[in-house]
Amino acid sequence: MNVEKFRKRKAISPILATVILIAITLIAAVAIAGFVFGLFGSFTSSAQVSVSVSTCTGTKSHLDCTFVARNTGSGSTSITGMTATYGATVSPATFTAQQVAAGGTATFSASFPVTGLTAGTMVTGGAALANGGTAQWSGTVNAVNSTT
Repeated sequence: MNVEKFRKRKAISPILATVILIAITLIAAVAIAGFVFGLFGSFTSSAQVSVSVSTCTGTKSHLDCTFVARNTGSGSTSITGMTATYGATVSPATFTAQQVAAGGTATFSASFPVTGLTAGTMVTGGAALANGGTAQWSGTVNAVNSTT
């Protein structure tokens, strides 16, 4: 076997090998950090819903509120449930589920069973979303009709 043939072959210098290894490490670190910290964006669409009260009026037995839901996210969702809290009382709503498109708004009404409600009462609540989230809302009762 000819040993001189193998001795004439040269490898890359140790400095060049070190620079290549550092470059590979930096590229891998940037790629991992980009996915972990969300620098490259998200591949899923999500809904970002906020709910505000337009009006709330009531009677002795129920509270009727009109809401505006705004979705600033990139995905659609629907509002599947509503609750209202005044004092220590939590009331589920009677309403029809509302679809809120991505970048859109929806106006809807909900009726809550109540007792002892007066005008000026602060009411808070939550809107349950189909994606599992909850949008909080708050408002003041504008008027209470005491005849019904």
